[in-house]
Amino acid sequence: MDFPSSALIRLTPDYSFKSFDCENKDLNDFFLNDAKPYLAEFLAVTFILEDRETNSTIAFFSLLNDKVSITDVSGNNVWNRIRKRMPQSKKFKSYPAMKIGRLGISKEYKGKGYGTAILDYLKILFITENRTGCKFITVDAYKDSLPFYEKNGFSYFTENDKDKNTRAMYFDLKNIY
Repeated sequence: MDFPSSALIRLTPDYSFKSFDCENKDLNDFFLNDAKPYLAEFLAVTFILEDRETNSTIAFFSLLNDKVSITDVSGNNVWNRIRKRMPQSKKFKSYPAMKIGRLGISKEYKGKGYGTAILDYLKILFITENRTGCKFITVDAYKDSLPFYEKNGFSYFTENDKDKNTRAMYFDLKNIY
């Protein structure tokens, strides 16, 4: 991420939250009330992008481990596409993934490229500096954010959730090469 006045901070137990509103009650609540308990229980790690000039929160995202398995997809089309790319000896029943548990951009910073920059950062990070195997980035995207994830190369696992509040999506890190 190349935003000169910003700093990416990993949430710590003693972090003091700044005001934050991304216009989504669930995301706001997670960030301000649940991120620290999730950290304490080793469920998710949250990162905060801060504007050093204004001393404000630009965005936050939380990450956790995940996997993509045949039970995540409806029908064999998606699963077959995933498995087709694997060498015959590497065809497993599931593949390692990193899940974006939450991603929120403060309303003052929306539409300025921060969300895409965060996703680009994560894609490169999990290819170049990941310490374990990670084939996919997954997300349960809110309906209003579906176009954003589509624009950033994410695909749907299934059509079974098209009428739900969130949709399961994935990005294959091999798509970067």
